[in-house]
Amino acid sequence: MIAAMTTESQMHGLRAGAVRLRRAVLWLIFGSILMIPKINRLRRHRRAWNFGRSFAGLAGVAMIAIGAAEQHNVAIVALGALALLLALLLAPERPKLSVDARARELGALVVVDGGVYKSDADAPHRAKLFIGADRLWVLNSALVVLSEIPLRQLRELNLEPAGADWKLRIDCGQSVAEFLYRGDFAEHLARVAEEILRSRLHRELPVLR
Repeated sequence: MIAAMTTESQMHGLRAGAVRLRRAVLWLIFGSILMIPKINRLRRHRRAWNFGRSFAGLAGVAMIAIGAAEQHNVAIVALGALALLLALLLAPERPKLSVDARARELGALVVVDGGVYKSDADAPHRAKLFIGADRLWVLNSALVVLSEIPLRQLRELNLEPAGADWKLRIDCGQSVAEFLYRGDFAEHLARVAEEILRSRLHRELPVLR
């Protein structure tokens, strides 16, 4: 009788402990979700984020040492290892360079869609055309310069349909660059790029076709 009551009391205690643990885990998950926007904002501040990472790393090492000293305290060791891992992996967020900022940096006056850029030497890339007063820059989706073309080197500028797509071809004499536009607005985007390029060309250049 006493043994049965003891067993029932232990089972009740285990069930109550499981309920409390489940509630704690749910609150932890909910709190973590609410903290994500604040964490992302903090990651943009490199100095503050690195200070927090250093603190979390030191705390993780201390927790691992304490847990190892107590031998059987696996939970503290696990929490310390998690804190140390997060401190090592979560680097500060790199500042994202906007198209406007990149245009100001290069001195470009206009930015237009470049479709898929293909040249003699490079593999195809999604591209944007940054057009300045005297030169054209071709940038990929990460805003890295793939090609820089002085407008005075342009010898031929052609726009033509390519099946369901449209192709803008720039001949610079020693090299040729092609921009393939796809999708419902392919012709519109290609014509916008062509017209803006022609509007920036110097009058003394040879007549372009």
